Amino acid sequence: MAEPPESLLKGIAVSPGIVHGPAFVIDDEASLSVVRREIGATDVAVELKRFDAALADVEKALQRLRDDVQEKVGSREAEIFEAQIAMLRDPMFYDDVVATVRDDLRNIEAAVAETIQRFSRMLSEIEDPLLRERAADVRDVGRRVFDRLVEESASELVAIPQGVILVAPELAPSTTVRLDLKGVRAVVTERGGKTSHAAILMRSLGIPAVVGVRDATRVIRTGDSVILDGISGSVFVGPSAAVKAEYARLEADLEKSTDALHAFIDRPATTADGEHIHILANIGKTADITAALRYGAEGVGLFRTEFSFLIRDHYPTADEHLEIYTNLAEQIRPREVVVRVLDIGSDKTPCYFDLTPEPNPSLGLRGTRLLLNRPEVLEAQLRAILQASGNHRISVLFPGIAGVEEIRGARAVLERTKEQLAAEGVPFDPAIRVGAMIELPSAALRMGPILREVDFVSLGTNDLTQYILAADRGSPEMGRYYRAIHPAVLQTIWTAIQAAREAGKEVTVCGAMAGSPERVALLIGFGARKLSIAPADILEVKRMLSGFTVAEAESLAREVLAMDTVAEIEQRLDAFNREARARVRGEKREARA
Repeated sequence: MAEPPESLLKGIAVSPGIVHGPAFVIDDEASLSVVRREIGATDVAVELKRFDAALADVEKALQRLRDDVQEKVGSREAEIFEAQIAMLRDPMFYDDVVATVRDDLRNIEAAVAETIQRFSRMLSEIEDPLLRERAADVRDVGRRVFDRLVEESASELVAIPQGVILVAPELAPSTTVRLDLKGVRAVVTERGGKTSHAAILMRSLGIPAVVGVRDATRVIRTGDSVILDGISGSVFVGPSAAVKAEYARLEADLEKSTDALHAFIDRPATTADGEHIHILANIGKTADITAALRYGAEGVGLFRTEFSFLIRDHYPTADEHLEIYTNLAEQIRPREVVVRVLDIGSDKTPCYFDLTPEPNPSLGLRGTRLLLNRPEVLEAQLRAILQASGNHRISVLFPGIAGVEEIRGARAVLERTKEQLAAEGVPFDPAIRVGAMIELPSAALRMGPILREVDFVSLGTNDLTQYILAADRGSPEMGRYYRAIHPAVLQTIWTAIQAAREAGKEVTVCGAMAGSPERVALLIGFGARKLSIAPADILEVKRMLSGFTVAEAESLAREVLAMDTVAEIEQRLDAFNREARARVRGEKREARA
């Protein structure tokens, strides 16, 4: 019997693929963003001047937070930020950073990151629980200073060696945009779930990934031989010869499967009985357009605009927005682009937003609610979207709509922006299509009033599942509760699709469920005819669509909607999908004959 591998770690498979290669470990979140470089002795004064300026800016920000919390909550709660201000002025912290710059000739970003790690580790090992808790404050304060410094060098990408499997605690959106992922073959993270932002990004880039792998940065060391199984969620560290041989065979099988998928590049997305299904692409930046067009996307069903905010150290201007949207629309022309306005909260916020940290960001100020509180940010985006609509097919989508009041508020800002452009003589499409993201239960339950205010809706299945089931989509611990095929979730999706169809309004399903070959028949059976998915998922979905008829999908939907448990639904879907795949294989054999 073959010996077991040195270590087998389990996690959640979020982007498929099999990769064997050396590990590159980043064991602290702060180090994810830092570009380490040697400096000359003459550069020390410049680096320390930057440090002093960052400390002053962060202190002002903390003072604003303290005053805001004191006014809205109370003096006791405001003391938290008073303590952080005091920590910011701690001579031990300051002297340690200065010494690292002067003695090691290290750039200031690297010096701050190293000091954060050192102090946090030291405090975490102290037996006194009160002192141990200060480690979190050290990380928070240090991170604020670090982020302020990183803003100044936001154009620098963190270099990662070619051909590695990147291992990290987490890939937050604000950090990921600064990583040079071109050389990364696969990704392992300790935190995250199937619909976390890192998972979405890895799927869109086509990089195999496993998230939620506990102790990954402790067990795996840079240079270790690792096999990542992005299908089962397994990570082998120091694999045995038998495991290597088995995965070499599996890699070969996957390559054959991938080659078979290429036959669907030029084929339309149709069911077995010829019903056309519109396949659109979810993208986060204009570079994603190449893959979307290559695999036959009929347009962009969801352009996430957060990237343009996260890579800057200032609010993007209307002109900067316009350049992005025009460039995107030119590449996808004559197809349509649906631009979702900024969708962030306190969990993924650029430093210049200066939002008060929230204990539960998923239930905090985010999406359209946040933008209505910052109308100047929304107006700058809408102005650019409207200008781009003058010569391109562009629609605007508002995220996180909870009810009719919010979509009306957003439309009011849109109309006001139209009036300004008209007064200036700037051309735009006065009939630009307006959509609402249906991703909150309140919106799904009360679709009627919202549908009367919009031209189309997009069903965001990721957040909808999270909020219906009260299960954090990014938490590995909640993975067994976060089930997109839970009867309550499926009933809500079916009800929402039916409401849109009855109102004569276009409905697009986006999110992980729309891009899953295992779930697509169910969505077609529910009445969906437009799906917006990651470019990497397009060919798999096309192939699965060709394996069943609309009538078969509708019969499946009726069966599933009558079921009471996830286990029953999963069993029925598995059987249906096996039959669909067998039909596709049979058709290919006939074609070859």
